[in-house]
Amino acid sequence: MKSLALIVTDSGPLITLAAGAALNALLLPGLPVIIPDMVRFEVIRDLDKPGAREVAEWIRANEPHRVRVASTEVFEEFEVLRGVNPLTKTKDRGEQAAAEVLARELENADFGAILVFEDSMVRKQNFLVRLPDDVAVTSTSEFLFGLQRHGKLADAQAILDRAVDLRGNEILQRHLRFSGDEAVADEDWPERIAPNG
Repeated sequence: MKSLALIVTDSGPLITLAAGAALNALLLPGLPVIIPDMVRFEVIRDLDKPGAREVAEWIRANEPHRVRVASTEVFEEFEVLRGVNPLTKTKDRGEQAAAEVLARELENADFGAILVFEDSMVRKQNFLVRLPDDVAVTSTSEFLFGLQRHGKLADAQAILDRAVDLRGNEILQRHLRFSGDEAVADEDWPERIAPNG
């Protein structure tokens, strides 16, 4: 049986779920949740930003048993650069850290993953090309609708509606996997990687 995990690839899903009062939705598949250290930093570096404090408290409440913050070289390098120049930008570093975590986890042949992206970012990620069959890519909205479809969540739309004021209408656009250059809605991610089918 494959060891499965859910990897949060950028700060967007965490902020959206915090705004929707639904961070625990990440725990509903019953899989370990991995958050790259760079992604955590992007979210909690300013605790006065909407959702940041909720995410920090949620990570603290669930680490290390259900949530693991994964160390990355990307974050270590960022910290060194920030020591030299405090204005160093975080741009794309969260996604780079997620790619590093995924590559490290995939070294184990018995590993599969769900990668959760923010809906507006799913089309822009470069490391989505040539992923193994045991890795499913899902947007925040498709993740929620997949949970709803399988009876693990009552109302995905209500969560997204609560988050719209903070995150914008883009989170309501449902798209996920790629068919050529086109993203195709797919809330069947649970069937594609579920350990029990």
